[in-house]
Amino acid sequence: MGLRKPETENSWSTLKRLVKDFEESLDLLVHKPLGRKPVLPPVLEKKLVEYILFMEARYFGLTRMDVRKMAYQLALKNNFKNQFRNEVAGRAWLDHFLKRHKNNLSLRRPMGTSYARTQGFNSEAVKEFFDILEAEMRNNNFPPDRIFNVDETGLTVVQSKVPQVVGKKGKRQIGALTAAERGSLCTVVCCMSASGIFVPPMMIFPRKNFTDLLMKGAPPGTIGKVHPSGWIQSNLFTEWFRHFIEKTNPSEASPVLLIFDGHYSHTRNLEIIELARENHVTIISLPPHTTHKLQPLDKTFMGALKSHYSEEIRKFLIYSERMLKPYDIAELFGRAYLKCTSGEIAVNGFCATGIYPFNPQVFTEADFIAEAPNSDQSCRSVDNQRGSVVADQDAPGTRTAVQEAPTGLILPEEIQPIPGAKTRTSNGGRKATTAKVITSSPYKNQLTESLRLAETRGGSRGRRGRGRVHDEAVDAALDVVKVEWAAAAVLIDDARESVHPAVALKVTQS
Repeated sequence: MGLRKPETENSWSTLKRLVKDFEESLDLLVHKPLGRKPVLPPVLEKKLVEYILFMEARYFGLTRMDVRKMAYQLALKNNFKNQFRNEVAGRAWLDHFLKRHKNNLSLRRPMGTSYARTQGFNSEAVKEFFDILEAEMRNNNFPPDRIFNVDETGLTVVQSKVPQVVGKKGKRQIGALTAAERGSLCTVVCCMSASGIFVPPMMIFPRKNFTDLLMKGAPPGTIGKVHPSGWIQSNLFTEWFRHFIEKTNPSEASPVLLIFDGHYSHTRNLEIIELARENHVTIISLPPHTTHKLQPLDKTFMGALKSHYSEEIRKFLIYSERMLKPYDIAELFGRAYLKCTSGEIAVNGFCATGIYPFNPQVFTEADFIAEAPNSDQSCRSVDNQRGSVVADQDAPGTRTAVQEAPTGLILPEEIQPIPGAKTRTSNGGRKATTAKVITSSPYKNQLTESLRLAETRGGSRGRRGRGRVHDEAVDAALDVVKVEWAAAAVLIDDARESVHPAVALKVTQS
């Protein structure tokens, strides 16, 4: 074995670099990456990461092109040397930027969230809900098998999710077969407990008359109802509540807690309140526009149900020799439902919302960042709640110093200011609602008075406004029909006198 000559030149260059950068820490020099330096300094990249996370928390997430344009503007405004072209950073720069901050950033497909939900889910509404829940839990000490959540979802013969398929490379468009372009809505009412118990669902079909063929293949114990619209109604939800009482069998020694959203068929239903009070069921309504965060079924169950249901439709279209019909919905739903009714899904849903085990601190300040005004919040609040986005969390070999931004450095929020909270000028005359105990006496008395006043106003309103125009048009149409029927009666009488009696009888009947 020979001895290799020591590389004195490389050793001298390493020592020169060490002496030149004597002001930096030894640990930083050891982990300092070789090669071309990033266009943006580490401090500014840290600020850019915080800005990206803050914008995502405010529901204004940046796309790949937005980040590339922002990087170009930061380099231009701060006079950093770069090789960017066409007023945008290159795709290679973005790939390396995401790799350097892979522990904090990744490409995600966002879920559409309405403005009402972004403003409805606020710290005050959530705190009020947990205060009400804590009081009821303290008074009755509900075990997990007596805490239930109910919600509705819509199903059609058209799958809502189409999976990716393997196709020809370079082909511009690849299609997937669906049962129809659009389908009529079928509502499914599902209910589960914090211990993993599932109450048999109820299916509402968009029909006037019910037939047993609609329930072919439905999950065991499912009840079926019909309504022309296919939507949940107050009377139908009352029937489901009777079904719920029958399956859970609440009593004074073993009461039940039921949590649902503030749909009118739930909260403005005196019959539900009476049945619940008689059968020892405590009902709490969720704050409006918060079900995507506070409802266990929405957190873990409904998404899985829709995915499995869409997959069952896809399999049916592949292996069946006929097209999908409304009579097949129950069978496909039954297969998907049995795949989702697991104890893990139910337990995780209640745990993620903080309902059981009771955890009012399950949501942090970062979850409420969308409600905060622009001037009172900084990107650092998201950094503190979601875990530090500084470079010391990155992979070894890419560590950088954590420093404050030097004065005079132009930051991302100065180039593209963070959008402020949108103001809504009108809510249609409706008052904002909050979480309430539906079965409490004050709420029952308030609802009774509200319904009485609504009935009184409806009876004394008469024909005013658009209703008067509508009624006058209907009356005019009825007058025309009466005239036509009178003319037809005269012709029938004349024909009766001039033709054979048997023929006249047939004309009269027609």
